[in-house]
Amino acid sequence: MITATSHGEVLQIKMSRYPDFPPATWVCAYLVDGLLIDTGPSYTAEELRDFLKEKGLKLAVNTHFHEDHISANKFLQDAYKVDIFAPALAIDKINKPASLYPYQEEVWGYPVPSRVKPLGHYIQTEKYRFDVIPTPSHDADHICLYEDKNGWLFTGDLYVSTRPLVCRPNEDLWQTLADLRKMRSLNPRSMFPAPTHVITQPMEKLDKAIAYLMELGNRVDALYNKGMPPERIMQEIFGAESMLAELTQNQFSSLNMVKSFLRKYE
Repeated sequence: MITATSHGEVLQIKMSRYPDFPPATWVCAYLVDGLLIDTGPSYTAEELRDFLKEKGLKLAVNTHFHEDHISANKFLQDAYKVDIFAPALAIDKINKPASLYPYQEEVWGYPVPSRVKPLGHYIQTEKYRFDVIPTPSHDADHICLYEDKNGWLFTGDLYVSTRPLVCRPNEDLWQTLADLRKMRSLNPRSMFPAPTHVITQPMEKLDKAIAYLMELGNRVDALYNKGMPPERIMQEIFGAESMLAELTQNQFSSLNMVKSFLRKYE
């Protein structure tokens, strides 16, 4: 299912196989001045292709290689002959997608391999320039896009909420703090994350997310330095493991958050 909402010149395109499922199963692409930022999951790829038929699509960018951000690439290339760009570290993974966990296959599906071009330092459309900003905390290849004239910040999966309770095993939450501070330094006026909400007061949200993660990281450090193992720290802070841990084979868990903060001690 696809729904679309205009936010000024930016069209938010929300996609999900299961519209009645929680918001975490939805993912957003954004169309602005002919540029499509991310192409969504496999299960909505054909619907997105058809939706964009008369929308002036000229080129696209993948913010990173994950299956819920790249899976309509080939459909759009075949239908509209558009160039698609991605971070250099993502290109091989997009050309040859990796195996998925069962929950990923069920919710988003396998992408068809596609050929993409390496991103430079910016993407230029007819009216706007979008600066490419490396933000490697979510994954090493992840980037954000920033358009200075309007203060538009497209954050991919960097920003999820002001109080995230789970993360993936490879995420670096100290780097997340650095990336969020970098985004805040841009003084954005609107923020467009891949999760389902457009943020019209991004500075307030960024400040809350930064404060929360800083406090959480310091608390994890303090408990670890008292001799607590990661599992006990998770219980002390979160009370119990998130339901998502079981549903995602521990790919999204509160324990992963604790371990991410402690990775600096390895």
